[in-house]
Amino acid sequence: MPDTPNTMRDVARVARVSVATVSKCLANKPDVSAATREHVLRVCGELRYRLNPLVAALMQARRRNANPASHLTLAFVTAFPTANGWRQHPSPIFQQMFAGALARATERNYKLEHFWLYQDGMSNQRFGKMLFARGIPGLLLAPIPSTRITVDISWSPFSVVVLGLTPSTRQFHRVSTDYYQGMLLALEQCARLGYRRPGFAVRMETTERLEHRWEAAYLFWQKHNCVKRPPKPLIVSEWTRDAVLGWLEHEKPDVIVGPVLGKLESIVRESGRSVPGDIGMVGLLVPGAGDRLSGIIQDGETIGAVAADQLISQIGRNEKGVPAHPITHTMLGHWNQGETTRKEK
Repeated sequence: MPDTPNTMRDVARVARVSVATVSKCLANKPDVSAATREHVLRVCGELRYRLNPLVAALMQARRRNANPASHLTLAFVTAFPTANGWRQHPSPIFQQMFAGALARATERNYKLEHFWLYQDGMSNQRFGKMLFARGIPGLLLAPIPSTRITVDISWSPFSVVVLGLTPSTRQFHRVSTDYYQGMLLALEQCARLGYRRPGFAVRMETTERLEHRWEAAYLFWQKHNCVKRPPKPLIVSEWTRDAVLGWLEHEKPDVIVGPVLGKLESIVRESGRSVPGDIGMVGLLVPGAGDRLSGIIQDGETIGAVAADQLISQIGRNEKGVPAHPITHTMLGHWNQGETTRKEK
């Protein structure tokens, strides 16, 4: 038979304090000394004791005659260089994910609060302890902006769901756009619009962060469709005028497919090429339906809502820490006709 899980009473016995003191330490009550709190939390770790946040919230609700879930706050964690970097990013996907997760959390009587990983210059470990002290049961990790960023906190107290594909946190359950399907759909639409030489352009860090799914779909499509002398992908560290224009001259694509919004599009237009007259542009990260940019819509709000559902379900099952079998949920992208490709005949 499996071992009986340790209880709060077991923690109190080993720590040589009262059950009430253990309860206060776990609730981060101010009338317990820091030394006592650290001692009790250390014993909790040694005994692998985990307080079910829903049980704790239920007990609080009984005392306050309130809805138990309304006392649970979920954390939306970002790791940009600045606290508002995710709000100021050219792509609205981060704000869309937050909006979708917030709406779903509110619908299910939870709160969702933004937390910046580097708040007050704290270390990752201190950040995790701060969330634990706040009684946060679950974390939604927003897409990490760089493959060079790692998140190193003690995961065992938290249920975790990752938004998007982030290599440094691929050990957790994830909710993401289906990037492979998105590229295939983009290329199918290009062919339908009469393009014969689609060229893929992307920054190295982006393709690495997305686990080369766009790249893999692009190469598969070329091989499957027996494209003769297809344009080689343009994969660069940074967008530069020389690299982009040199590629256009040598490979001669009739449409560019990739994360074109921003600097890449500016370089193409500033070269004197008209879009879509001289060359088409298909974005793989289109902000939303009806946008001027032709390409694939990610639907960040739905991704955020699904991720919030997954996280709340994990909390309800008291599933914490790194899962033994992480699952990635992928959502299909949709085509937006936009204005940067030829009109459909």
